[in-house]
Amino acid sequence: MTRVCLSRNGRATNSWCIGILCSLIMLASSQASAQQVLSQIIIVKSSDNNYFNQSVETLIKQVDRSTEFKVVMPQDLDAVVETGDEQQIYVALGQTAAEAVGRLDGGISAFNAYLTEEQSRNLNLENQVAVLLDQPLQRYLAFCSLMLAVDSVGIITEQAIVLDQGQSDLLRILDFSLNQYQIDPRNKLLPVLRRLLMLNDALLMLPSQSVYNRDTLKGVLLAGYRNRKPVISYSPAHVKSGALASIYSSPVDIGRHLATLINRQLQTPGQQTRGFEFARYYSIRTNPRIAAALGIELPSERELRSALDRLQR
Repeated sequence: MTRVCLSRNGRATNSWCIGILCSLIMLASSQASAQQVLSQIIIVKSSDNNYFNQSVETLIKQVDRSTEFKVVMPQDLDAVVETGDEQQIYVALGQTAAEAVGRLDGGISAFNAYLTEEQSRNLNLENQVAVLLDQPLQRYLAFCSLMLAVDSVGIITEQAIVLDQGQSDLLRILDFSLNQYQIDPRNKLLPVLRRLLMLNDALLMLPSQSVYNRDTLKGVLLAGYRNRKPVISYSPAHVKSGALASIYSSPVDIGRHLATLINRQLQTPGQQTRGFEFARYYSIRTNPRIAAALGIELPSERELRSALDRLQR
């Protein structure tokens, strides 16, 4: 410990003591300033809805406390874009917000959410981070297996999915086949759907606005019910409309995933992840009424969750 000797009038007797005191004051001031705002996160919402607001609330609670947040709509983004010493990170919720943030300088740090893999590819977000609504395919397959005693499950896509070794191995372990059907201008959805339901035990809906949208959803769910084939979906809203079950990421799940990535970015600013990530956290919703109508004995949502967590370890 350094000893500073003072004279009777309170002044330091040695000039070097003054230098030490100045250094200590400057260090304390620097540390206090760093603790005020280390970084600024600008959250851009495509619209003001409860889903986005729940994700924002979860994100703010779980991100480093020294971070400053601003929440804006896409049309107000230009007014809050600043240049300063703090690290700026952008979070875009939904496609409109992602497009607005995408028009900013290419060197920014940006995280996007509430996008499907299809939307992410169309928006060309390879140089940013996208937290997808899509679950990993292995999770969808395991979910189907835990609920249904089936030999085959069909999916409809615009482009064929090439299974990797892990996915192929999982299908062998689960002991059922995954059959793919493509739609294009020549292959309309309903004829393809009828063929799928005739040749498979269940339909697995994967997130795709070009396949499942307002114009097609009712017909898809009604066709599954009339053919007594269960429909497994990616949205809890579809369960209310007639799907047997869904596995999806809730607004809280999405907020948690974003917080995990942003905290990592704050700790290691030079090592930002690029590309997209499938949903890390998920929730389950089932429809016992549809299960009873189809003669299916469903496990409870809690039992399904526990079994799925064990299977994914």
